[in-house]
Amino acid sequence: MRSRQTQLFGAIGIVALVGALAGCGGEQVSGGSASAAPAAAASSSSDAGGSDAGGASDSGGAESGGRTEGLPPENEALKAPDKGDYLGITYPTEQGAKAAAQYFIDAMYYGYATGDSAPLKEISDLQTCERCDKVITEIDGWQADLRYLSPATITVDSVERLPDREQYEGKSPVVLQFTRGQTVEIRQGSQGKHFPSTAYEAVFLLDWQEEKWVVAKASWEKREA
Repeated sequence: MRSRQTQLFGAIGIVALVGALAGCGGEQVSGGSASAAPAAAASSSSDAGGSDAGGASDSGGAESGGRTEGLPPENEALKAPDKGDYLGITYPTEQGAKAAAQYFIDAMYYGYATGDSAPLKEISDLQTCERCDKVITEIDGWQADLRYLSPATITVDSVERLPDREQYEGKSPVVLQFTRGQTVEIRQGSQGKHFPSTAYEAVFLLDWQEEKWVVAKASWEKREA
């Protein structure tokens, strides 16, 4: 697991992390589903429904805005994640950093299910987080192309705030393991690829800016269930 986490942090541009990560990142289990995602759904740009490179969709670059038109009732009923449901997220603490990582995942999955990327944009530092920018671009492309994912449960398996290191430049490193339930891609009303329940490991560097947490770097990949 150490090598996996090192590779993930390497993917977000962090160097000299060998030996910085201990264990499997699963010592602090949240127990149950993420707070604001009882029916959130999505695919990261490297797993289900998105390009392997995390780029935008082939919708022609139409301008995005709001939710995707013509969503089915189960998608339309989804509510954007509410920071009030994430204990400690408004404070520059260890608990707050972990809550912010969970909020990011929920915001991303909510975006793929509805086309609304606003919550994800709000917690992403688009000047430093390349992965965030690619995912938001893809969600906006899907929104313009009437493309989305059916709702699926998101369960947080563990979340850990790692010790501070000089290489993190004052930012908070968090490892989050989660499982996304099965989902299906819908494109202009027609069902596409089906995605089985899949477990992931994500790593984040979170920064406390202007009295709120933002994701400065992020990466994730599939893990063994």
